[in-house]
Amino acid sequence: MKPQILTKTIGLEHPTVKRVIEIAEEILSNNKVLNVEILYNVAKKRLKIPRNGLLFIIQFLIDKKILIEGSKFSKETVLSNYVRNRIYRYIIMNPGVHFSILRKKALSEEVGSSGQLVWHLEMLLRFNYIKKIKVGHYTIFLPYEIDEDIGRILFILRDRINNKILHLLIENESFIKSDIYKEIDEKRADVYYRINNLLNHGIITLNKDLDTEMCINHDLKGDIIKILNATKFYIKKT
Repeated sequence: MKPQILTKTIGLEHPTVKRVIEIAEEILSNNKVLNVEILYNVAKKRLKIPRNGLLFIIQFLIDKKILIEGSKFSKETVLSNYVRNRIYRYIIMNPGVHFSILRKKALSEEVGSSGQLVWHLEMLLRFNYIKKIKVGHYTIFLPYEIDEDIGRILFILRDRINNKILHLLIENESFIKSDIYKEIDEKRADVYYRINNLLNHGIITLNKDLDTEMCINHDLKGDIIKILNATKFYIKKT
């Protein structure tokens, strides 16, 4: 089995790759951290494949964050912890959520401290289940597969007033800035603050012909509409 052949056929469904993962998880099940040298030696004896081929597979699994040197978990077993799994599922269902919301919603009172949440998030980050990005002063968490620009939009749309502004601009193409707060029935200072943030994030832009008019960034409009249609973020004021 030559490495150059493996590069064309390697994948997580490859039988030999599966066997290496099984051996790694067997080592981990004995309450040991993953040591690549030990994994190599055990797998070499059992699988009897060429050295370069085995090293290639192990490196492939490390690059894919399926295995991590020095960890007690594999990508498969890291979700075996109930609390960690619950946090991950919450982020899947609520992409763009920030730490304080996770602390309130994804952890029960008996689970423990914010320090434990940090630990669980770090494990999910290490194995590429999630990623984190900065949006203003907030650090938000996303499923690993979600594009960062989409993640920013998801976070911004969680704010009720942002949501109402964007709904208004979708329905009307553009709107005079001084009239927006009246139309959505919110305080002018609150609306102007959101408008400035939306401008800074490039979510909305000024009309080229009339700089007192706001409109949604044309490049993002399709994504914003899809997100609004696919979620239940919009909250009407009663």
